[in-house]
Amino acid sequence: MKPKAQGPHDEGFLEYLEDIIGTNKYVEKIDESSKELETLNEKRSGVVQMVKLAEKERDSLEDVKNEAEAYMLKELSLLKWQEKAAKLAFEDTNLKMVELQENLSDLEENLKNKREGIRESNKRLKELESAHNTHLRRKEELDNDLRTCKEDFKEFERQDVKYREDLKHMKQKLKKLEDKLEKDSLKIEDMTKECENSTNLIPKLEENIPKLQKLLLDEEKVLEEMKENSKVETERYRSELSKVRAELEPWEKELIVHKGKLEVAYTESKLLTQKHEAAHTAFEDAQKEMENILGKTEAITAAIEGKRSNLEKNKLEALEARKLEQECIKEQEALIPLEQAAREKVAELKSVLDSEKSQGSVLKAILQAKESNQIEGIYGRMGDLGAIDAKYDVAISTACPGLDYIVVETTAAAQACVELLRREQLGVATFMILEKQVDLLHKSKEKVRTPEGIPRLYDLIKVQDERLKLAFFAALGNTIVAKDLDQATRIAYGGNKEFRRVVTLDGALFEKSGTMSGGGSKPRGGKMGTSIRAASVSREAVINAEKELATLVESLNSIRQRIADAVRRYQASEKIVVQLEMEIAKNQKEIDSLNSEYKYLEKQLDSLEAASRPKQDEVHRLEQLKETISAEEKEIDRLIKGSKQLKEQALDLQNKIENAGAEKLKTQKSKVEKIQSDIDKNSTEINRHKVQIETGEKMVKKLTKGIEESKKEKERIIEGKEKLRGMFKEIEQKAFMVQENYKKMQKLIDEHGEVLDKSKLEYEKEKKMVDELRASEVDAEFKFQEMKKMYKELEIKGNGYKKRLDDLEIALQKHMEQIQKDLVDTEKLQATLADETLTEACDLKRALEMVALLEAQLKEMNPNLDSISEYRRKVSLYNERVEDLNTVTQQRDDIKKQYDEWRKKRLDEFMAGFNAISLKLKEMYQQMITLGGDAELELVDSLDPFSEGVVFSVRPPKKSWKNIANLSGGEKTLSSLALVFALHHYKPTPLYVMDEIDAALETSRMFLSWDIMSRIGQRMHSL
Repeated sequence: MKPKAQGPHDEGFLEYLEDIIGTNKYVEKIDESSKELETLNEKRSGVVQMVKLAEKERDSLEDVKNEAEAYMLKELSLLKWQEKAAKLAFEDTNLKMVELQENLSDLEENLKNKREGIRESNKRLKELESAHNTHLRRKEELDNDLRTCKEDFKEFERQDVKYREDLKHMKQKLKKLEDKLEKDSLKIEDMTKECENSTNLIPKLEENIPKLQKLLLDEEKVLEEMKENSKVETERYRSELSKVRAELEPWEKELIVHKGKLEVAYTESKLLTQKHEAAHTAFEDAQKEMENILGKTEAITAAIEGKRSNLEKNKLEALEARKLEQECIKEQEALIPLEQAAREKVAELKSVLDSEKSQGSVLKAILQAKESNQIEGIYGRMGDLGAIDAKYDVAISTACPGLDYIVVETTAAAQACVELLRREQLGVATFMILEKQVDLLHKSKEKVRTPEGIPRLYDLIKVQDERLKLAFFAALGNTIVAKDLDQATRIAYGGNKEFRRVVTLDGALFEKSGTMSGGGSKPRGGKMGTSIRAASVSREAVINAEKELATLVESLNSIRQRIADAVRRYQASEKIVVQLEMEIAKNQKEIDSLNSEYKYLEKQLDSLEAASRPKQDEVHRLEQLKETISAEEKEIDRLIKGSKQLKEQALDLQNKIENAGAEKLKTQKSKVEKIQSDIDKNSTEINRHKVQIETGEKMVKKLTKGIEESKKEKERIIEGKEKLRGMFKEIEQKAFMVQENYKKMQKLIDEHGEVLDKSKLEYEKEKKMVDELRASEVDAEFKFQEMKKMYKELEIKGNGYKKRLDDLEIALQKHMEQIQKDLVDTEKLQATLADETLTEACDLKRALEMVALLEAQLKEMNPNLDSISEYRRKVSLYNERVEDLNTVTQQRDDIKKQYDEWRKKRLDEFMAGFNAISLKLKEMYQQMITLGGDAELELVDSLDPFSEGVVFSVRPPKKSWKNIANLSGGEKTLSSLALVFALHHYKPTPLYVMDEIDAALETSRMFLSWDIMSRIGQRMHSL
């Protein structure tokens, strides 16, 4: 064996000893700890490298961080100056607003009165709308309740049909059971009476036999006396008669016995035949009943088919009506947008017509010059040359003051228009000259990425001529549209200077200079339409648009009428469908009940058929009885024929004797014969009554058992019947309640329909009135808006400045929090806050100049603001990496400690066992080798026993030390036995299997080894 295993699946002497000593349990743990220790060492090396890298990154960001701190302090100064400028602008705007407020009070009061009237009308309209919606919801609830009542009642009707059919079926079964019980009871009574009569008659008949026998003896004595008197005459006949009677007597006795047997067999055969005939009759009745059920089922099925045909017809009609309704609804849905578009077109044409009436003389004169080709290159008012979605109406009207400009192609056209206005003394106008905006063409076509992906106002405008978009770009530039004030503020005062001009959907405008305008009770709108306006509108165009609208309204009304007709049709058809479904369900329940009865009879049919067919033992018994009857009849015929001659002889001799005794002897003889006949009759009657009692008792037992079973079945059916009646009554009560609820619901729906129609009429009337008031309010608002324009703008500016101040205050607070969070140098911060120029009095112009200066300085700096947080993050990362290094080092030390402990335990336990085995090996080897010699276990590497393994060295007598592999066969055997016995001493084993160990031993050594094994065996036995 090798000193140590060469691989994981190999085994050496070291592993063999460790397995015996028990230290192999530490091998796996030591290997796992070694692997884990190696892993942790590698992990720690990686963490050390990461710590060094984090330290390097932290140091590299320090200069960038300082530059960012300087930028943040300058940004703080900018916020302070912006706050000061916003305060000055806010104060100036408030002064102007106070001046304008006095001039607008009268006009506002007038508009307020009109709005109050509209508000009251709206309030009434909302109340009516709310009431109308409440009525609609109530109608839906009532319709749902009515539908639920219908479904519930329908279900109750189905259950009612089912329970009625079940009850009917139970009644039929109960009647049959009662009839059967009555018949069986009558049979039992009849048989019991017959048995009682037979029982009563047998003793009487048995009592009569001795009397008759005694009487027979007396009469025979008399007859004998009479015969004695005529003995001389009849002696010869009598002796012959005695001989004949002696011969006839066995025949008579045998004939009586066979007649009794024949009567018993005939009676039993008759009873069995009657039983089978009754069962056969019941079987035929069941077959007839099944035929009747099939006939009823076919009739009901035919009726169901007819109803189903009618049902499908009504369903088809309802489906067609619903399909027509859906088609009409689709047509309606298609026409509604057209009708709305037509209404908008009419409103827009009227608006254009009205605007043309209300247009100033300036715009009219210029448009007339365009129409008459007096001046070439005129396009028209900018707001009329484009279109935008209604959602952005307020935004475009607020952000684009140039919508009232006149767009012209060239400077010459503009000058010609100015000359026209001056010549006609009409006023002044502002012109947008397209040829002067050509420099913006390239920029207008550039694709831009807006902050947060919000739209650019310029991109939302639709024009017929793409050249005109240049005018809108010149007026708007890169103005973008924000959805609310928070988003607009965030973008306007953000880092992107290109998109500083922002307008919100409700009209708040942020300018590039940092100012903001907005507010007011009603935002500005209506300066650009949702479609491009025509240059001019004729009265005929408006009339044609109104005719088109009227045609669409008429078509819609026609479609709505068709929808109403279709609804009435499918409601009527669905009502019939529900009724037919209920009838079909009822008929189906009847069929189910008949099928159930048919199946019951079908199940009973086998038993009835089996009962109609005699059982094997009964058939066998009938055959036996038939054979018995036939045999007895044959035997009786044989006996009658055999005894006929003897009877005739006896009768002839008797007649001769009687004639010899004259009339008196004949009379006495008849009397004796009558008594003998009575005795024979009584014996026959006794036998017949006994047979009848036995047969009756059997039938009574059978019928009694059948009656008990029928009574149990009857009780079960009665119990089920009562249960069904209870359920039927409960269903009847529930159905009655549902029916009452249905009537109430129908009544409420009828009443509610009138209320709903009235509510709808009132709502439409009030809505028409409100629309008229709103139109009046729009006109008044338009007139008032122009007068209030300046005040609103100032108010918007004031609110904007106030909002700007609030935002700046929040921004300052957040900026200070960020500075404190980023741990900016305190001395630099205090120096910035203590700047004297901020506390000195100055005007708005000076403040705006400082703001512009600081913005320019900040724009030139362009630092990396993320470097501060990145620097702090790197510091935090460095600290985390140091902490990770400490953690990994501690884990490694813990595993190292555990690893050393397991190695020490393995070494200590192994060396203790190894020394003990080695000492015992020497002792055993010396005991077995009496002439000297030695053996020992030797560690290849004494410093690390587990690295190189263990060798087994032996020094035979008068020889040098050798490895066991180099010994002779006998020496190997002795050495191996010494090792086995040493191992046994260290760790005893109850059983050893050794094969021909003495083959290579000398006799003396063999006896010695046997002796040692014997002693070991005795010691093990004693243990």
